[in-house]
Amino acid sequence: MVARSAEALALLAHAAPARALAKVPTLAPAQLRCRAVHFIDIENLCGTSSIRICEAKLAMRDYHAAVCIAAGDHVIIGTSHHNAIAAGNAWPGARLLTPRSGVNGADIAIHDAIHSERIPERFDLVYIGSGDGGFDTDLAYLAASGTTTHLVARQNSIAACLRLAAHRVTTLPAASTA
Repeated sequence: MVARSAEALALLAHAAPARALAKVPTLAPAQLRCRAVHFIDIENLCGTSSIRICEAKLAMRDYHAAVCIAAGDHVIIGTSHHNAIAAGNAWPGARLLTPRSGVNGADIAIHDAIHSERIPERFDLVYIGSGDGGFDTDLAYLAASGTTTHLVARQNSIAACLRLAAHRVTTLPAASTA
């Protein structure tokens, strides 16, 4: 391991500051309602292909504020290999899919999970946290199986086909910059 001088570490800390959230999001109380799963495309919600922990935490905060993840809901995150640590630190308790690299790596991981893990049989409500148009066929598949779908995406990055395919759409504010 390469030793770094105190000055180099100070410059690195200044270049990539970490912010603590003023209030850690808490889960909404469990309700007598359907089972829900949240599929999160973390790079899409952060608005960048290379994310830092603070950006992932801000995306988590915005998502929690918009849809109130309840106790008992499942959260599953798709990410590329170089963002897996940031995603895991920002969303404690969430399941990270095996990281996939490439242009649509996270999307492919989420797509595979939706189709291989009997999601329509196990969940009544599926949230997709992404604005990528590639999820339109997944939303149609879930809806055809009788599952209610809810799209959660940044207001400036929702594909038109997703708006049409989802039962409900919730928009988040533009991605925050740390």
